[in-house]
Amino acid sequence: MRWMKSGRSLHLVAAMAAALLVGGCALSDDKAASLLVAPGDYDLYSCAALARTAASLKARRVELEGLMARAERDSGGRMMSAIGYRPDYLKVRGELHEIEATAREKKCDLSAVPVEAPSNAGPPPLPKAPALVQPQPH
Repeated sequence: MRWMKSGRSLHLVAAMAAALLVGGCALSDDKAASLLVAPGDYDLYSCAALARTAASLKARRVELEGLMARAERDSGGRMMSAIGYRPDYLKVRGELHEIEATAREKKCDLSAVPVEAPSNAGPPPLPKAPALVQPQPH
């Protein structure tokens, strides 16, 4: 309990906490992105599957970049962008990096594989629901 009464110890703890917080900010986006993806996730994918997955991830990355840019127009939006979109954006970047590394190992040319363009027409229509059954009195 004696060390808790000392003002010097309190300052030391505060300085250590501040150093940890500042050190966490020094982590680059590339390193953070690679920490969010397990190596070898795409080892069993074929070249065509790698190309399809890369195309969908690139579309998601562009979508997230747009959302982040729109959110960062004001100060409150910057915080929401950092909390809401940034982790997903970093994960997508990490997955794209892992796909590209796997494609290099397998000697896949991701641009040579025909990829179906993602349609922006929206989700497919829902099947028709059966008519509601009215309960019959007994």
